Amino acid sequence: MNKIKYFTKHLAISAMVVSLFASCSDDFFEGEMGNRITPDQHFKSKSDVIYSYGGCFAYVQDVAENQVLVDGLLSDQMDITEHADRDMIDINLHNLSTPNKYFNPSNYYKIIINVNEVLPHLQNVMEIDRDFDSLDFEGYKAQLHTLRSWAYLNLVRINNEVAIVNEDDPAKTPEYLSKSQALDRLIADLLPFADKSDLLRSKYFEDEIQMINVDQFVLLGEIYLEKGDYSNAVKYLKLAIDGEAFSQSGRNIFFMVDAEYKDENWKNIFLNSDYYDHRSTVRSVIPYSFEYGQRNMLEEWMHENYNYKVKPTKGIVNAFKNEIPQGGDYIGDEFRGIGVSIDTTTEGQYFINKYSIDPDVPHGADVILYRAADIHLLLAEALNRNNQSTIALALLNKGINGMTDKPDGYSKWSANGGVRGRVYLADVTADGVEAIEDL
Repeated sequence: MNKIKYFTKHLAISAMVVSLFASCSDDFFEGEMGNRITPDQHFKSKSDVIYSYGGCFAYVQDVAENQVLVDGLLSDQMDITEHADRDMIDINLHNLSTPNKYFNPSNYYKIIINVNEVLPHLQNVMEIDRDFDSLDFEGYKAQLHTLRSWAYLNLVRINNEVAIVNEDDPAKTPEYLSKSQALDRLIADLLPFADKSDLLRSKYFEDEIQMINVDQFVLLGEIYLEKGDYSNAVKYLKLAIDGEAFSQSGRNIFFMVDAEYKDENWKNIFLNSDYYDHRSTVRSVIPYSFEYGQRNMLEEWMHENYNYKVKPTKGIVNAFKNEIPQGGDYIGDEFRGIGVSIDTTTEGQYFINKYSIDPDVPHGADVILYRAADIHLLLAEALNRNNQSTIALALLNKGINGMTDKPDGYSKWSANGGVRGRVYLADVTADGVEAIEDL
């Protein structure tokens, strides 16, 4: 059985285990304790840590599918249909002044509170179970801190401020931070682990949790980008792609946008995204399994087989239709557009197909949090703002491989074919930082 798929069947169980220790009521800062197994009874072995770690990520299942929906509607990549519910309509109208089930910050706080519950017990497990060594301890500690920071970053983006939950007692009054203060706090929390990140990633390269995580380098780069510190954003996003630990993979570069997923192979990224075979492009993924009761609603919201509630906007449809291939002999994005990312009903209506490509996993589409192209586009944005627009455009187009003069620091990037280049789209160009950022 595939390692990642094997791990997913424990997510529902492990979520229940962690919920025994910490829960969120309507006032999610008030912890509730009842007749439960206590932490000192649970944290006895490495297996207990793995279950608890999985439990924290099981809560990410509750937010990941909603993030896809919210992002699509707010960014005008998606539009509502006549079947949309009131909350979807409000998001589409950017009306977020009332409570919204798809835009609920309490779900992120559930992640945070559960991470806070697990972290203090890692040291005890290391002292009890010799199979849980110091590198295991550092690895799980780093991953949990990163997951918690990821949740806080999303909260900051929602509200432009955040309530920091007390690590020792979630019932205590939280500390409220502005966006700027919160970003600085998250950076300070993650930097100690970034120094060890290559070592830790090497350790877990063959581990079943390799892709069910959030990478420290990616998240640091994203936080620095949000902060406007473009030099550090470039540093950490580039490390997320070509850090030394990736030599463990037997490839020169691990997270390169290269020929492996070129042309029609691109859609394979979304075929069982959590499969270990996709580790060269899928950096972080939240798996779902209908078989184990982890129902993903994306297909029901988007696909014509259901009363789909959201659809691609005309702008997105036209963007795919109007793409120009490198040869220029026809119009359209052959490998990512109609028939792949989107498709048409028998009546000619467009629907979103990206999460329904695999017919064998109904209601089980995995949600990719980060993949190679995402990280490359974040890096391109940071490079562009860091006065390195030539490299930014190269990553967007034919990659470092397509550059006549290879830039310093990119000697290992010879396989990089570019985000557009790998699906044979013509180069795009623009003058000026903001115009390139729009691309």
